[in-house]
Amino acid sequence: CKTAAAVDNIIIMIMRFFLLTLTLLHTTAAFSPGSSDTPFSLSAYQKARAKETSKQLDASRFHFQILFVDSNNFHARIAEGMLARIAEYNDALFTLFPYSATIEASPNAPMDSAAPEEALAICDYLGLCSTTCGEDGTSFNLAYDLDQYDLIVAVDDEIQNLILRSLPKGSEGYEHKCRSLSEFLSVNFCGVENIQLIQDMIEPGMWEKAKPYYDAAKASLDSSSTISGDEGSSGDIFSESKSTDVYHPRMILNDNGAAIPNQSGWPLVEAAMLVACAGITRFCLDTMDAQFDEAFDQLLARHFYRSEDLNISVDDADDQLRLGSLSVTGYFSPKERRARILQHFEELQSKFESE
Repeated sequence: CKTAAAVDNIIIMIMRFFLLTLTLLHTTAAFSPGSSDTPFSLSAYQKARAKETSKQLDASRFHFQILFVDSNNFHARIAEGMLARIAEYNDALFTLFPYSATIEASPNAPMDSAAPEEALAICDYLGLCSTTCGEDGTSFNLAYDLDQYDLIVAVDDEIQNLILRSLPKGSEGYEHKCRSLSEFLSVNFCGVENIQLIQDMIEPGMWEKAKPYYDAAKASLDSSSTISGDEGSSGDIFSESKSTDVYHPRMILNDNGAAIPNQSGWPLVEAAMLVACAGITRFCLDTMDAQFDEAFDQLLARHFYRSEDLNISVDDADDQLRLGSLSVTGYFSPKERRARILQHFEELQSKFESE
């Protein structure tokens, strides 16, 4: 039986590698990191995908609406609660608005839209909002949700592929706003130097509950990435997770009778999901900062570009900018605006002195 199971696992791994190869062949046509003879770079590819996604986000409304999509009315509502908690911890409660939905046509979709007991138990354990977690689930509406939400996060790769395959003709661009949850476990996609910068966005008390299991989760992710030939990516730990996994014990006894963290089952998925939600938070907030930074620089360039503009005081320049565009200047504090104005004037003066 063990030999047969091993053979089945090898076949599944080969199939996943084949599907991944087809996906890369299909998507890299739109990605050009350099000349045609440039070797493929996974990190560059992930960064390129992230850049395309960030372009789909519109920071001018000062908030992003994020929809998690699952196939079982379980994972998405937990991710919604996690993101809401992480957003609150990072002072983004009114910037990031998470929601959840289930693909009703999925064979895993329950008949009842009520919150499953397993989800309520996890939300209670992690201290997530019981009201949100206990609400009846909603079905994913492809025609409506694509335009309603800024970012759609499929809980696993299979759900993402199902959504993308269902896109009607003429829907170019929508694929960039539909991402897989596992992508936000990648430091390259999130645009940070190391995973610690993402973990620091999680409330310490919540992270302490997940931290003992994250190393095992990361090892599982790295293993699946290496097996699939996608070394350095995040893998997809969520695809085989089931709601009944929550009944597995969090602590088990080792050979010496000592209690140790369970290195398999739901706790690993929970830890990875928590880090991925922190990655989404970091990605969205950094995208918003970058868009407003660019908008403010453009505002400065349009208003102050002549030598006589250097005679304007910083306070008067600030007043002029605020009259020109409150929607942009209002994102920055008075101190930040003055510092940026002063820097622009210094760069402008250096430009004229060098001419």
